[in-house]
Amino acid sequence: MANAKKSTSFLSELLSLQSYKPKQGRLVRQLTTAGVALIALLGAVSLSQGPMIGVEPEWVRVGVPVLLFLIGLAFAFRVVNYSVFADFLIAVQGELTKVSWPSKQELKNSTIVVVVTMFALGGMLLVYDLFWYKLMTTVGVLVEASS
Repeated sequence: MANAKKSTSFLSELLSLQSYKPKQGRLVRQLTTAGVALIALLGAVSLSQGPMIGVEPEWVRVGVPVLLFLIGLAFAFRVVNYSVFADFLIAVQGELTKVSWPSKQELKNSTIVVVVTMFALGGMLLVYDLFWYKLMTTVGVLVEASS
């Protein structure tokens, strides 16, 4: 029989404290963890400065956002070590190593081409718009607005 995958439940994998393939996809996983942690921090700060203002006692006003932030950190750690998502992040880092990033000069030249093309297309649309406007007002389909 072929290699059978070990069947683990979602909940047991979520509550595990082990890292899944810790040496693979480290950079992408660290950045993902930092992003999720930043979202948790911003949520806790927003909560502490919004609905929690005026809540008594003070330990509740401070403790709830801190507790939610800590839960967010735990979630960030677990989500990047959940096998399905971790394999996806490992594959993302593998694909990013294959990308050929442009040099500064190539980026500058490409940006100039895009900006010039956008202005040219905008100018063309202006000319078409003026042509059709003039034609439609001359035929009488459109009536010029009086001041």
